[in-house]
Amino acid sequence: MLGDGIMHWGFINGSPNAHGHTAKLAQYLLADQSQVSWNLVEHHVAQLGQQRQAQDDDFLAIAKEVAAVDALLIGTPIYWSDMTGLLKTFLDRCTLVARQFDFSQIPVYVLINGTQSPTTTAAGIAPAVAQLCDFLKMDFQDAIYVDTSVIVQPADYAAALHNEQQKLHMIVKAG
Repeated sequence: MLGDGIMHWGFINGSPNAHGHTAKLAQYLLADQSQVSWNLVEHHVAQLGQQRQAQDDDFLAIAKEVAAVDALLIGTPIYWSDMTGLLKTFLDRCTLVARQFDFSQIPVYVLINGTQSPTTTAAGIAPAVAQLCDFLKMDFQDAIYVDTSVIVQPADYAAALHNEQQKLHMIVKAG
């Protein structure tokens, strides 16, 4: 907590659609919570090995802000049975700043959504995020899978995510 007694959430949106299902699902999950969001599609995060000048690359600024949150939700739609390239690039870069920022003990959830059984079609996403969390000394909590083919109207978010929202809100109460 940032000294004000309120739990502050961060949301990393790995979707190429800043206002699509991933963002709407996160908005539902984090309703009534203090939060900051980073839509990766709106930032320039260079791939590993690319030489960029500091003003061209937003990664360090985002990583610094991520290190300041109390809890983190990472969201991605499924692209070819995996996370988006935007999110993969961001997570790859995180390995280089493990000593530069203190991410330790930040609880992390990963939100994975797609239209074809996300628990089976993208089985590698959660373990990859969990492994990165272990490396950064973050506290990986759980993966939240949502089949977006059943999301047609706003009421469907509640039906798909009510239990998961309660889990995330419990972190606030425990903090």
